[in-house]
Amino acid sequence: MSWHIVCSKMKTDELRGHQLMSYKNTLNCPRARPLAENKYSSGRVDCLTDVRRGVFRSRKQIIEQIMTYGSVKLVLLLASALLVLSACSGLSVQGTLGGQTIKTRVDSEVARYYVGNYLSGERSDALLDERIDRVYQSANGDLPDRDELKYLSDHFSVDFAALYFADQIARVPANQRFRRDFEQAYDYARKAFPEGRVSLSGDYEVLVVPLYLYKRRFAVGADLSGPRKALQKVGLTTHFVETDDDGSVEANAELVAAAIRARARSGRRLIILSASKSGPEVALALTKLALSEARHVAAWINAVGSLQGTPLADELLFPDIKIIAGEIDAAGRESLMTARSRQRFASFRVPEHVLVVNYFGVPVIGSISLMLRRGFFPLRKYGPNDGVLLLPDMIFPGGVTLTELNEDHLMRGKPVDIATVALAITVIRWLETPDGEMVRVRHPGD
Repeated sequence: MSWHIVCSKMKTDELRGHQLMSYKNTLNCPRARPLAENKYSSGRVDCLTDVRRGVFRSRKQIIEQIMTYGSVKLVLLLASALLVLSACSGLSVQGTLGGQTIKTRVDSEVARYYVGNYLSGERSDALLDERIDRVYQSANGDLPDRDELKYLSDHFSVDFAALYFADQIARVPANQRFRRDFEQAYDYARKAFPEGRVSLSGDYEVLVVPLYLYKRRFAVGADLSGPRKALQKVGLTTHFVETDDDGSVEANAELVAAAIRARARSGRRLIILSASKSGPEVALALTKLALSEARHVAAWINAVGSLQGTPLADELLFPDIKIIAGEIDAAGRESLMTARSRQRFASFRVPEHVLVVNYFGVPVIGSISLMLRRGFFPLRKYGPNDGVLLLPDMIFPGGVTLTELNEDHLMRGKPVDIATVALAITVIRWLETPDGEMVRVRHPGD
């Protein structure tokens, strides 16, 4: 069954003037009806109704429901139902944004029109065209911040705000050049890497800083073992920073700073790779180091960095995580709360010679993964997000920014080894050409 299911004659609810399918009407979707009738019951499947009504319940409650119904086949039916619940919402759209093709479902007619008509030049709604024109005219060349995206979410739609944000990022000349170079590197790596034909300069080494809870059994890949193996395969020496997997950002920043100091006399230029929670740990480490201690740091790849924390740390994420991860030190959670994180972000001072690459996904309702819907939909009240973080909160100012449409916080659209090697190729190319010289880090407080 296709993830993107076109549902005909859907019943809709009115939401701020936009047509959006309601989960309570899911069983009216033609593609969902076969799931509602099956040989295990005389009529409609009660568990499907339960999931429909409680699609945003905690995982613990859902697991309890599954255990109640028991049958493996019924569990598979339930999984299929969850996919249908997700896929039957929104409006289908296809188009091009910032050189990337997008084919998905969005939350409103204005978001559909923006991608399908406005950006393609096939404009047919003068009133809506004028409203969108005014948004662009008010931008003055700057990326929209968190407050501006919240305003656009309220007055247009959340998906419109997310897509507009991605388009504005793509219009920045340095970002355009970096994407062009990355796409070329990706095409090359996709063919050459599996054959062992990629070899990168021995003048560089990579410091890898893992994600939150990377030592827990469920957190497969959170230690960034995939990217490390890929980088080693192309000839780059990698060094792993063993941080406290549920420790505070501040405590782990000290460990990162010590690891950076330890590589100062290696004779190689250092590229730092971080992801999610390790993003602010690296930023704080670079802030605390004296310039003489960080001269060998050439670049920092900030993938899905939680630079300004997440409202999920304030509200609802961690009770769910404890179900599968066990006891968690409160210090880590508290260091990701928004008030503390934003104050810390304002203090960051990354050396100007460091090339910073911000890398993250921009999902909409049709592309958010099932695993992250638990965070994605509650976060929409704050604006566009990737299922864990608000989109603008992942950008360190002054660097280059590379986004992936249809991706969320998990970044699973591209093979991780190929994407990692492509990023390394592009970063090294920029460090050795004038393109890298044109990018200068700005301090968040400036």
